[in-house]
Amino acid sequence: MLRPFLTSLILFLLLLAACAEPQTSRVTLTLQAMGFSQNEIEVSANQPVTLRLNNKDGYAHAFDLDEFDIHIQLAAAETAEITFTPTDSGTFTFYCSSPGHQAAGMAGSLVVVP
Repeated sequence: MLRPFLTSLILFLLLLAACAEPQTSRVTLTLQAMGFSQNEIEVSANQPVTLRLNNKDGYAHAFDLDEFDIHIQLAAAETAEITFTPTDSGTFTFYCSSPGHQAAGMAGSLVVVP
C-alpha cells in the first residue's frame, strides 16, 4: 500500500523539479581604474544572467556587449543591473565604450557554454 504512494510522490517531485524556473546566474562586475574586476565571465546558454555593474570611479564608464544589444552608460559612482538570457554558445567581447577606455584595456570576454 505504501509503495504506490511513494512512487507517486517521487514522480510528483520529479515533475516539480522539471518545471522549476531556470537558475539565474548573478555576476557583479566592478568598473574601476580602466578595467573590469573580471576579464572573463562564464555562463550557461539558455539560463538567465543578471549582471550588476558597479562604477567605482569618479568619472563615467560604460558596459557594452554588442551581440546581446546591451549598452549601458554609468555615471561616476553609479550602479546598474541588467538581466538577459544568452541563447547561443560562444565567446563574446564586452567592453567600455567611453572614449579611449577599450583601447586602454577595458574589455573582457563573456563565455557562454552549452
